[in-house]
Amino acid sequence: MSFEFSRRNFMKYTAVAAVALAGASLFTGCKNSGDSYNLLKEGAGELTVLQVTAAMGKYDDKSKKYTAPDITGTTTTIEFPMKITNNRTNPIYVTPNNFKVVVTSSDGKNVKKYSVTIEDALKDTNLKKGSSVSGNVTAQGVDLKEGDVVVLTYCPDLQYNEYSLNWKLTVSKKESSASTTSTTT
Repeated sequence: MSFEFSRRNFMKYTAVAAVALAGASLFTGCKNSGDSYNLLKEGAGELTVLQVTAAMGKYDDKSKKYTAPDITGTTTTIEFPMKITNNRTNPIYVTPNNFKVVVTSSDGKNVKKYSVTIEDALKDTNLKKGSSVSGNVTAQGVDLKEGDVVVLTYCPDLQYNEYSLNWKLTVSKKESSASTTSTTT
């Protein structure tokens, strides 16, 4: 048995090691860039995934904070103010298909999904890098009760639908302007 290590073997194993090292770096790419698959924010605010930043809620210049929409009534229309900014090189599309609203009952037993409409000002079929659009995302006929949890989901790129931005609001009986609390009557 020979333990000779020829120049040819050395080059072959060096190339294999280089390919393995390069391949391993691909698996850590998302982790290093700060991206996560499904970001969740309790209440209003700004989230970023896939180099797309979306803010849900009304922005107050004085307090420098976002406030969540008030949710009132048992059957209601909810308008979520949105601002979407594309920081990617390639353009993105903003359509109603990018959004959904899910309401989970306070006991967690009932889950209802609602389709949404978006204002024309928010629609963009070619949102270029550095551009922003703003408008309301609306869910109609939403049945709410005290303690229910409302989650608005935005998926910036439907080709990568495992990446999403989510805002969670809990329906409360007491009136409050807190970003995680909404009002029912």
